[in-house]
Amino acid sequence: LGVLMSATALVWSGALVSNVGTWMEAVALSYYVADTTGKPSWSAIVGAAGFLPGAVLGPVGSAMADRLDRKRMLIATSALSSIIAAVLAVVVGAYDAGPIPIAVLSFLGGCVGSFGFPAFQTTLPDLVPRDDLVAAVGLSNAQWNLGRIIGPALAGALLLSWGAGNLFLLNAASFVFVIAGLLMVRGVTRRTGPRGIS
Repeated sequence: LGVLMSATALVWSGALVSNVGTWMEAVALSYYVADTTGKPSWSAIVGAAGFLPGAVLGPVGSAMADRLDRKRMLIATSALSSIIAAVLAVVVGAYDAGPIPIAVLSFLGGCVGSFGFPAFQTTLPDLVPRDDLVAAVGLSNAQWNLGRIIGPALAGALLLSWGAGNLFLLNAASFVFVIAGLLMVRGVTRRTGPRGIS
């Protein structure tokens, strides 16, 4: 239980903050596109652009998560996701971007997520002993569902007063918590191969 409350708690906390930021961005993005274009169909197109890579690249990302250093893979994908969110904030805030560049950025974010999400899912066996794995999976599921609740709620409360661009910046900053949690994890042994969280 001590291991579960140390290594897993660090990664879990960072993932929760990032998940909240991601859902905040999703809500703000849909609202911004529908509001600026006057066509809700563009929101569907932008949303589809973000989810499409998962269907195509998801199996590739899962295979890469089994072959690469998962910690480095998670740090790299989190950093790339943060950069994409920051670019989105600049494009929206400074250039009042139309739906096409936003759809492109959403697509790029989906591509990165197709590699980051499988890597995160497969880190749990590296972080906790086998006896604590069921509890760790439960915590991971709770984190995901909490993000889906808190993120949209915060977006609804802050969107009109803060603006979509600032919510995108918050999402960019949220990935720092994932990176920090991963960098603080030390001495975790992977039992299924030589390249795990370390």
